[in-house]
Amino acid sequence: MDKKSVLQVALGHVMWGILPLYWAMLAHMDPMFNLACRICWAVAVTVGVLAATKKLPPYKAVFVDKQKMKYLIPAAVFLLLDWGVFIYAVQSGHVLDTSLGYYMGPFVVFAIDMLVFKEKHGKHTLIAMLLVLIGVAFFVVYNVIQYGRFPMLSILLSCLFAIYAMLKKFAQVDSVVGIAAETTMMLPLALVFLIVFRGADVAALTFGDHLLLIGAGVVTAVPMMLYSVGVIRLPFAMLGFMQYISPTLSLLCGLLLGETVTPDKLVALLFIWAGIGLYMYAAIKEENRAGGGGRIRNNSEQA
Repeated sequence: MDKKSVLQVALGHVMWGILPLYWAMLAHMDPMFNLACRICWAVAVTVGVLAATKKLPPYKAVFVDKQKMKYLIPAAVFLLLDWGVFIYAVQSGHVLDTSLGYYMGPFVVFAIDMLVFKEKHGKHTLIAMLLVLIGVAFFVVYNVIQYGRFPMLSILLSCLFAIYAMLKKFAQVDSVVGIAAETTMMLPLALVFLIVFRGADVAALTFGDHLLLIGAGVVTAVPMMLYSVGVIRLPFAMLGFMQYISPTLSLLCGLLLGETVTPDKLVALLFIWAGIGLYMYAAIKEENRAGGGGRIRNNSEQA
């Protein structure tokens, strides 16, 4: 197992997990405005890192590489949608819904893993995912029956990032170059929005607002760069279960921000946590069987 990649991905998820607290400080601004500013500063940070590390030539080259752009363009679209839904949810008081959405994400990753990457899984992993599926099914059905609504925010977030991860795995692009290219493709839309629709809002920003928005670029780019390293080197199923780090922290953030865990969410979480525990048990057991030093290969290595 590539322990360095595991640590990088885990750190990225920790940073994502505490992001609701950061966006809560910007709740007095329009979510779309925050998203546009986030894109602009993310470009500045990532391209700045590339310039400092003398990686601008690969960054420029990726835009003329049709094979890589075939995956990076849709990846940028799904990432943009994921960011937009997340910011809207946090600023409208639905942090726990985002947490549940990202808890569901690994089920989508697991489905993609079996259908697209053809990775093999043991019985413990299959049972773990069945537990997660039961929890998710209960959550969806309860919401439809009790509240007459489909939990759209949670379902959307569960799918968007999983599909983004799949596209990134196919693209096989350097981590910093990849996120810089994706945010650069978003930049024209962000600039048009800020100039045409939100020019007055930009002029009205305080010094503290500017600092927070600049920081948004940092807290956006750094975990994305860390994640992009691991998504290439680690098995796709493992990436899916590591996604549970950020929603657990987001759940705690939601409680700190005054949200409450409703019965449907609690039941779903109990099943999901049971699945996580079983998966971790199986992973540790497999690692011990391999002597603790073996690295689980991903599909690109097996090919």
